[in-house]
Amino acid sequence: MTNNTKLFIKVSLFIYFFGCSLIIYTQNINKIDSLSNILKQKGLAKKEKIDILLSLSNYHSNIDSALNYANFSLKIAKEIDDPLLEAESLEEISLKEYKLGNSTKSLNASFKALQIYESLNMTERQAASYAQLANNYMSDENYDLSIKYLKRAKDIYSDSDNTINHTLTILNLGEAYRLAQHLDSAATAFQQTLQLNKTLNNDIVQGYSQGNLGMVYNTQNKLELAEENLNDAITILALMGDDYSTSVYLAELGAVYNKEGKHKLAEAKFLEAYSMAKQAGLKEQIRDFSAFLTSFYEEQKQYRKALEYQKQFQVYQDSLVNKENVQKIEQVKAGYEIDKRESEIDLLNITNTNQKYWVTSLAIGISLLLLFAYLLYRGNKKIKVANASLFKREQEKALLLRELNHRIKNNLQMISSLLNLQSHELTGHPAKEAIVAGKYRVETLSLVHRKLYQEDLDTRILLKDYVEELVLGLFHGYDASFKPNFKIDDISVNLDIAVPLALVINEIIINALKYAYNNIDKPKLKIVMTQDKEYLNIEIIDNGIGFNTNEAEKNNSFGIKLIYSLIEQLEGTIKKLDSKHGAHWKMTIKIA
Repeated sequence: MTNNTKLFIKVSLFIYFFGCSLIIYTQNINKIDSLSNILKQKGLAKKEKIDILLSLSNYHSNIDSALNYANFSLKIAKEIDDPLLEAESLEEISLKEYKLGNSTKSLNASFKALQIYESLNMTERQAASYAQLANNYMSDENYDLSIKYLKRAKDIYSDSDNTINHTLTILNLGEAYRLAQHLDSAATAFQQTLQLNKTLNNDIVQGYSQGNLGMVYNTQNKLELAEENLNDAITILALMGDDYSTSVYLAELGAVYNKEGKHKLAEAKFLEAYSMAKQAGLKEQIRDFSAFLTSFYEEQKQYRKALEYQKQFQVYQDSLVNKENVQKIEQVKAGYEIDKRESEIDLLNITNTNQKYWVTSLAIGISLLLLFAYLLYRGNKKIKVANASLFKREQEKALLLRELNHRIKNNLQMISSLLNLQSHELTGHPAKEAIVAGKYRVETLSLVHRKLYQEDLDTRILLKDYVEELVLGLFHGYDASFKPNFKIDDISVNLDIAVPLALVINEIIINALKYAYNNIDKPKLKIVMTQDKEYLNIEIIDNGIGFNTNEAEKNNSFGIKLIYSLIEQLEGTIKKLDSKHGAHWKMTIKIA
């Protein structure tokens, strides 16, 4: 009876929503009009608006509109930072998303509501959230998770005075067990609800408990017990006008009679179920009962009747397929509109819940707070004194360092002046060139320290300004008739790197100015400096006559040896690239 099982999934859902109806009000069109008019009034407090919006969501028969009201109430609840109203709004959203078939969104809302109730320690509200989660998982045929959450709800209700919700939760748990084919557990659950109902005396609980227990007994082939319980359930629910459940249990009773070989009784119950469903306009039940009758008449070899009900089955099957397609289209449209609205309502902001303190611990908490504040005050005072002392020392250190750089610069400037005078004395002497080269090296060092004290720097040099000033000074000293081309990124380096690097650049530029541009009509020189993560890349390119580094080393060129020595000191690499149009130096230095 696979189709029969599918039918009773819906029965279990009705039981769940009946449980919810104990908390919320019955929908009523007059209520909607009345509440809508109240909502339009000016001066309503935000909490009042939320209550009205939730009631509108509850009463409204149009699920899309109901969901919009629930989302609006959630937005206001977040604005006023009221976690309880947020959770109630999320519960309403979960129910509406579930009805729209959006299981994932429904689960998400239920979990958020549950999180808030847990933080507020509202156990019975947690149980309601567990029941909604179980309902979602049951409809997705994930019975294990449904059972898990129903057990949690049951444990909470068992410790409370809410006997009706406790009973309904066990009833749902029994149905989850039945659908999961845990028949013994299902029977135990339904027997427990019947026992509890002796105190409650609730016809709904009695009818569903006996009806679903009868279904379990039928599956277990305990046919006498199945017949007894199903008959009792049908009697109770028929008096209540519950055509849906009554017709389902009638069909199940027909299946019991068929197993017992009571074919006339089976036929009568199938036809009674079919007739009741048709009068009530229950299309899904008409379809399924038509299928039962088709199978029954085929077994009885009454093929004309079997064909008649097969046609009925096909008519309603086609109708329901079309209905499902329309519903899916409407769900997609509704989902699109809802997603648009949800993008305007920030659902990502979940407010932190306020912690509650016991009254008896309030005095201790205040005392600890005052003690902490006092210790914090003393600590801050000590830190301020220490910071002031450190600041003063740093200022003194900076002043001394600035003065030191100034004196070093002056001393180097004096050495440069002496070398300059000495070079004039050596006019025509072979040593003059070495003295001039030494003077430029000293001026290179002097420029570093001048930059440090003039620009109020401690130990870092801005390469762009420094290199440009250094190179332009050399061009001026050698009366160069053209200007260099610079392409230097904003890079700063430590003094330990700046000094040897400056000497390297000094040697290369001097070498180019002295030897590279003989008989060159349009001399050019380009300096490129870029940073690649922790490395500094340097290129110095000229369009001179070029030279061979190996020959320079053989000729004991001090400048070339100095360049390679300084690059080695910086743990860098240097290459002189082959070029037909002058010299091209490429260096890489680690600066971090």
